[in-house]
Amino acid sequence: MNHAVTLLEPPHDAWIHIFPEGRIYQAPDLAQRYYKFGVSKLILEPKKTPIVIPMFHSGMEQVMREYHVPPQFIPSTGKDLHIGFGDPIPLDTWRPLRQRWRKHPVKGALRHLRLETTEIIRDAVNDVRASMGFPPEPPNSNDPKTFPPIVTPARTDVEGWFSRTRK
Repeated sequence: MNHAVTLLEPPHDAWIHIFPEGRIYQAPDLAQRYYKFGVSKLILEPKKTPIVIPMFHSGMEQVMREYHVPPQFIPSTGKDLHIGFGDPIPLDTWRPLRQRWRKHPVKGALRHLRLETTEIIRDAVNDVRASMGFPPEPPNSNDPKTFPPIVTPARTDVEGWFSRTRK
């Protein structure tokens, strides 16, 4: 994340595309997972306020299926992808948050500031998501405590798969 912050600053002024959930989202019909706080770092830390363009996509879960047996190394073709973009979040939105960040908030206030930042982004992404016809998010779905645990069992079917393919 430190390197990503550097890329957002001059002379690079680079485009950075991230999965704010910290993983590839595999269920567009369900609530998004909570956003990781590194997302707030990319907005609060750079010297120059970055432009944030919310986007949402669906269909990648069919292109690279997460639980495919054997593991999927080559993307599937012929699948429908849907990508939506929202308007950039106004730079004025970030000004008060970045000012509070520069005052070096203490631990509790820092957590609240990061959560507030990720919620703004999440709301913008959810607006794009809704414009694509997906159901609304349940209340408080950005709070890690409210998100159901991942109950996908460990995959035993692929144990030793790599060594078996080399024979």
